[in-house]
Amino acid sequence: MSEYKRCVVGLIAGLLIQAGHANPLSLTLYLDITARQFLNASNQSIVIVVPDPASEADNSIVAVTLPPPIADTMTITIELNSSVYVANTPPMPMEVVNPALTSPVIYGNAYSFNGYAINGNGKGKDGTVGIYYDAPANAQALITGQALFIYDSATGKPSRPSPINAFTLNRFQSRYIPQPAAVIWAMVGSNLRSGSVLPNSVLKSVTHYLSFANASAQGRASFQISRYLEVPFNGQGQASIHYDSSLNAFQHGPYPK
Repeated sequence: MSEYKRCVVGLIAGLLIQAGHANPLSLTLYLDITARQFLNASNQSIVIVVPDPASEADNSIVAVTLPPPIADTMTITIELNSSVYVANTPPMPMEVVNPALTSPVIYGNAYSFNGYAINGNGKGKDGTVGIYYDAPANAQALITGQALFIYDSATGKPSRPSPINAFTLNRFQSRYIPQPAAVIWAMVGSNLRSGSVLPNSVLKSVTHYLSFANASAQGRASFQISRYLEVPFNGQGQASIHYDSSLNAFQHGPYPK
């Protein structure tokens, strides 16, 4: 079993699934002057991923990036009211998922997409959101998935939620997507954007940078990413982490006094 899958099994078994949780999660980031100088000078962003063992093709989606300039304290808000999205073009690794349409949903319910709108479709499967592609003639496969509002509280809520996973949806096919656990992965990296598709093979808990290059029709894309820190939230929906320059990674809690 891969390191990614072992971590996912552990978090699903041991972490609270936020079913029906109305209050948003709050993540506080602490960055001392050494951390800020390093990240700003190297033009690296803070990268947040919502790990999802069901995401297709062994990929994850970057939920949000927080580019320089980076402040000494930042608060990330994660709203748990989910949306479902559809996108026209299946993304390749390092490409960006660009939703054509998003719609708020409720776990346990099912929805349908008719090529123009996402509509309610009655009761679905508990703990999942269901989406059925009621496709018109000659329709092509789509990409669908969940999306959450994840953002820097200082800059405010964006106009659209961020995709957190991606799945192929074929004509007349239903997809049931499980609710994610209340956990995120925090790391730093360069040449990444919100919505970027990352192969899970590069998301490892290691102490050195991993570099990955992908050849595509659009040319070569490369990025750099640190090891991730798995961050669960307490019963009040809160967590805090700090950036440790000596490890080039985040650690739990504020800086030691």
